Amino acid sequence: MRDAPHESLPTTVHRIPPSGDRDAPLGLQEIAPAEGRPAKTPVLLLHGATFGSAMFDIPVSGYSFQRFLASRGWRNFALDVRGYGRSVPAVPLGEAPDKNHPYARLDDAVNDLAAGIGFVLAQAGVQSAHIIAFSWGTVVACALASRQSDLVENLVLYAPLYGEVNEAWVDRIADPADRSKVNPRLGAYRWIGKDEIVSRWNADIPKGAAVADYREDAVLDAIIDCLTANDPDASERATSSFRAPTGALVDLFEIFNGRPLYDPSLLTAPTLIIRGQDDTTSSQSDALRLFDKLSTKRKRYVAIAPGSHFLCAEKNARELFEQIDLFLRT
Repeated sequence: MRDAPHESLPTTVHRIPPSGDRDAPLGLQEIAPAEGRPAKTPVLLLHGATFGSAMFDIPVSGYSFQRFLASRGWRNFALDVRGYGRSVPAVPLGEAPDKNHPYARLDDAVNDLAAGIGFVLAQAGVQSAHIIAFSWGTVVACALASRQSDLVENLVLYAPLYGEVNEAWVDRIADPADRSKVNPRLGAYRWIGKDEIVSRWNADIPKGAAVADYREDAVLDAIIDCLTANDPDASERATSSFRAPTGALVDLFEIFNGRPLYDPSLLTAPTLIIRGQDDTTSSQSDALRLFDKLSTKRKRYVAIAPGSHFLCAEKNARELFEQIDLFLRT
């Protein structure tokens, strides 16, 4: 996989000042093409529930989605929702987790995405953007697109979530004493380390398959290093880890109990649904159900094998990048 060296493309980190109920600034990393005029429509990328926008710029050759997009002429911006990555500090993350309720719920993230899109459109001088969202971020993107469709030119839903019962995920989030409720010990945020990431990632790899067929150790280490570097309090901990707000987990609890948080029939932008074939979080049945309910006249479903929920950081990532680029161009 070949792309521009990590340091060779124009890269800028923007800050959107705190506003309203948001005490944290919003961070966006922009990467622009090195030469020529970028495509007229900019791209905004939105992360999932755990990793933040660093997943879109992994500093290992061939694994930076942002740099791939820039090499294809796309001016692109990766947004961190409040409490993630570059969108810190936030007061609830500076206190003990149990001092506050789960932080950064769906409505908060929709407001942050709207602010991010507004910033991107002003920077590019256009009226709409392409949105590429990952996992929980697809829920946020769909919620916004269903309310403000004029802002979205094309919608890419990578590892999308809609509203299918998923017992394994309910077990991770539910109150052990009452599975109909969220675990009451869920505070404002959680610390994530290498062991948690490896356990979650390996759970998606089919029995009998070799982990080495899916990921490289260097990529896993780079992800940990980037996310830890983005957390201002990570250096105080004995092992490498970073914080992730828990509001998304409350949203996932609803989704994985079969209660959708958005209406696909209100989505009218051209839409690509794309996922790894082995993904157990974004299942084939849930993704196809979502696909069937979309109102857009132009839609496409793609499954890439091999590929887990973390396909964007796996050896088959190039196929994911190529398919998304193709959709945006046609």
